[in-house]
Amino acid sequence: MSDDNFSQNLLEDSKSYDTKNRWVPQVLDNSSPKLTEDFIPLDAVQREVKVLLNKLTLKNFDSISSQIIDYANKSKDERDGRILREVARLIFVSSFDDTRYCAIYAQLCRIVMERVDPEIIDENVKNTEGKFIQGGTLFRKYLLNRCQEEFEKGWKVNVPVPSNEKRELSDEYYVAARAKRQGLGLICFIGEIFKSNMLTERIMHECIKKLLIFKGSPEEEEMESLCKLMNTVGEQLDHVKPNPHEQMKSTQLDRAKAKKYMESYFDRMEEISKLPNLSNRIKFMLM
Repeated sequence: MSDDNFSQNLLEDSKSYDTKNRWVPQVLDNSSPKLTEDFIPLDAVQREVKVLLNKLTLKNFDSISSQIIDYANKSKDERDGRILREVARLIFVSSFDDTRYCAIYAQLCRIVMERVDPEIIDENVKNTEGKFIQGGTLFRKYLLNRCQEEFEKGWKVNVPVPSNEKRELSDEYYVAARAKRQGLGLICFIGEIFKSNMLTERIMHECIKKLLIFKGSPEEEEMESLCKLMNTVGEQLDHVKPNPHEQMKSTQLDRAKAKKYMESYFDRMEEISKLPNLSNRIKFMLM
């Protein structure tokens, strides 16, 4: 499966908005009274939402998520979805910095998608029929665009092997280690939003195929990500667990086809585990 096919499939699931149409601050004047009254600087939204995200736990989930949705809903007085898009970006960036919190951020995304004001639009984002994509569907599109962009970048980070304490404490080492951690976090988050039924089976299969197909020796980071992804979504992809969301059932593969795909993935993982250049740690994960 080529990278181009993967990109095309994800674009079909959530058409990318043109970056040339990104939000540009509008001029406030007397001809725009409502904008003057209700306009909220984006940096203020960033500060407040970041504070809320840093406080988010399972115990205060309802309260914090409601406050975040209140900020997202301020986009209802806009025509470019700038605040909703920024809320989606902030959640996304926070989601994969630590894999321990991927599930709760995916749960937050699901709640925002379900409860955000359905009248919010972005005049630059339309469906194939030329109609505005609105509310939760628009939020989902912003989020999936982010996932696509980061996934396609890959995460070959070349973490240096420290030969002494000084090298281990070098800036390069920590930058590379952080990039590796975020790559694993991204995969974990993608798996969790699939489990939250914000991503279709078809796209999830494309993610797995992209990790399984490579030339030469695989990157160990990608193999570790593959194992994490399979552990996260395997049961649902194999239809061991039924999909509780009626709106997603039409996108499911039939059980026989799903099992065939899963068997081929495990066969491929077994083949990879026998490659000579892999570390024992990765081989053990693949088996």
